[in-house]
Order: sequence, then structure tokens, then C-alpha cells
Amino acid sequence: MIMGRKRVLLEGIVVGLAGAAAVAIWFLLYDLAEGVPFRTPALLAAALFHGLRDAGALTVTPGLVFEYSLVHGMAFILFGLGTAGLFALVDRDRRVLFGVFMFFCCFEVFALAMIMTLGAWLFHTLPPWTIIGGNLVAGLIMMAILFRDHSVSLGEVLTSVE
Repeated sequence: MIMGRKRVLLEGIVVGLAGAAAVAIWFLLYDLAEGVPFRTPALLAAALFHGLRDAGALTVTPGLVFEYSLVHGMAFILFGLGTAGLFALVDRDRRVLFGVFMFFCCFEVFALAMIMTLGAWLFHTLPPWTIIGGNLVAGLIMMAILFRDHSVSLGEVLTSVE
């Protein structure tokens, strides 16, 4: 099925929001397990927008959580749009699936690089495995939606570079 632009835009937004929600839930569960609900989005907002350099000085506020949630949602929507665009190409040429895989890998590296840019000290509070795990969950959910909507099988992904 070849998709029109409106369909690609809608799919990208839906897929992006699904990924954003998956990561948000992942970190909410992580923060709850640590005993500090909403710490991760507040920490990232404080570091990104307010120059926080010491996690011990963080006060979790609804404003910080909201600020980061907006950035987080927009980033995932943009990623979802890119992914939906690539999947529209997959409908024409299955070899593009390898490009989708590479796009997800680049996104993961980008997420880790952003944390490093904000400050390596964040990795003491927010271990890399949490970021990788959250993005992996998001990626799996996003891919499940896209695979379902585009009738792509796992076997096609594995053989797409042939």
C-alpha cells in the first residue's frame, strides 16, 4: 500500500506519541522504584533549561515535568515522522528496512550523546541502561505499530540487506 502525505503525517505523529508514551512510562516506573516519581523528566528539564549541575539540588515540580514532556514529545513526533516516511518507502522497496534499522540505531546514539552534552554527571543519576532500555521499549512499540500497518515480517527485516 503506497501512502499519501496526510497518512504518513498521521502515522508519524501516532507512532511518535506511542514511543514518547512508552519512554515516559518506562521512566515513571523507574522513578517510582527509586522512590522519586517524575524525577527523570524534572532532572532533564532542570539540566536542559535551567542549568542544573547537581542532582541533589533538584526539586521536582510540575512545571519542570511539563517542560521536559513537551520537548520529549516533540522529539519523538519528529522521529516518528521520519520513521513513517521511511516506512512509506518500505512499501515500495523492502531494502529500505535496513535504513529504518540504522535510523533507530542513530536515534539511540543521539539520545546518549544528548545526555553527555548536558553533562556526564547525569549518568550517575540516570544510568545509561535506563536510557537504552527506555528507547528499546519505545522502538519495539513503534516498530510493532509500523510492522502491523505495513504488513512487514521480521524475516523481511533480516533479509532486507540482501
